[in-house]
Amino acid sequence: MAERKTRSSSGIDAVAIFTVIRSRKNSFPVSTVIIEQYRPPIDKVVIEFPAGLIDEGETPETTAIRELEEETGYKADGIIEVSPTIVSDPGMTNANMKLVTVSVWFDDEIQTPVPHLEPGEHIETKVVPISKLYDELQEYDKKGFAVDARLSHFASAYQFAQKLKDGNLP
Repeated sequence: MAERKTRSSSGIDAVAIFTVIRSRKNSFPVSTVIIEQYRPPIDKVVIEFPAGLIDEGETPETTAIRELEEETGYKADGIIEVSPTIVSDPGMTNANMKLVTVSVWFDDEIQTPVPHLEPGEHIETKVVPISKLYDELQEYDKKGFAVDARLSHFASAYQFAQKLKDGNLP
């Protein structure tokens, strides 16, 4: 079993950040931000939620706000929700995390801020309407990208919920 060595005293290793981007004038559909980042263990660019390790003394909320701005340039104006502690691969590692949902509001049109990447980080940011996230991830898969399981599960669940709501389940 792989053991996470970077766990802070909080007992939580990391956060993934689900960003809800909205316009006060409804100038664009409710959207989220995803990132493209090369991951050496699988030798592929992975499509994922922004994420990061929790530094000593930080909370999941402060980590999410910091990491979102560092990786994407977007500044969260509020925390919507924090998940319980979740694990991704408990058969292989003891790593854990929380999903932090944050809000980003724009008065009108969406803006594209400049990320504040750390040396060695190479991240591409993409804003996607939440209603089109599942289809966007399918396109990434067809192009040979790897899609992070958490992001894939989220998009699949959202699409399923929409079909259920609309009465479109087979």
